[in-house]
Amino acid sequence: MKKCILVITLLLLCGCTNINNASVQDITKEVLSSKINSYNEYRTGYKYYLPQGLNVNSSKKYNEILNDDKYKYYLYVDLVSYLKKTELSYKVNENAYLSMTLDDKGYLEINEKNDKYLIEIMYNYAKIEVIVEKEDINKSVTNAMIVLSTITYTDDIVKNLLSIDEVTSSEEKFSVFDEDASDSNFLEVYKEYGNYEGDDKVPDLDVIK
Repeated sequence: MKKCILVITLLLLCGCTNINNASVQDITKEVLSSKINSYNEYRTGYKYYLPQGLNVNSSKKYNEILNDDKYKYYLYVDLVSYLKKTELSYKVNENAYLSMTLDDKGYLEINEKNDKYLIEIMYNYAKIEVIVEKEDINKSVTNAMIVLSTITYTDDIVKNLLSIDEVTSSEEKFSVFDEDASDSNFLEVYKEYGNYEGDDKVPDLDVIK
């Protein structure tokens, strides 16, 4: 399985068609069709695969900060929406740099912000946001899509978690289904919680050699 993932990653990042010359549409299609079934990051209630080049900076409940050599990726896993099987209602934003749905299970939207590009991807009841330079859009989309597409939930644990705290924490709540991508307050939430460095910090697990 590790060899399979390595081959997929190499094809995406260093293959015959350079990732920078591929379209975002082709990248998302390739990742989703790859159906990666391996994991190297484990949380209470879910697990996922973290591709080479990404590290876990911090993890607090269902909020995580991932980083590569240039950018921070803000990940939020929405256990409530997963448990309720909330349906996606996303309208393509004609004013965005790029806006598209992902297999009717999510969306990808990119907007220009102060000469940089805000990438917002919601898929599989989780969301990643990252602000990048234009030349890094494709690489960052690839990283985010691999993480989101591999998230796998453990139903019994999720139900138990949500019944224990009943989602009544005083922390600000963010739902990946609450709003249009262009109006997202996701990064605003991380202004308060994003610098958390507590006991839940997860070491980098470089499992692919």
